[in-house]
Amino acid sequence: MSKIGSIARMATEMGLVVVAGHGLNYNNIFPFLNIKEVREVSIGHSIISRAVFIGLQKAVEDMIRILEKD
Repeated sequence: MSKIGSIARMATEMGLVVVAGHGLNYNNIFPFLNIKEVREVSIGHSIISRAVFIGLQKAVEDMIRILEKD
């Protein structure tokens, strides 16, 4: 298990809700998808930034495809 996964498990055991964000994007989100303790990811900035180049609908569809691979 990764260090982040270990800390997420410890935080959950302490009664905290674990969320991830601030810097997650289409490339670095993958490790977080396998940490069951991470209940939410904040990916809005990445989606909007990508949407400037490819459009909002395509940017959202691409992220949904990534999230559903889990």
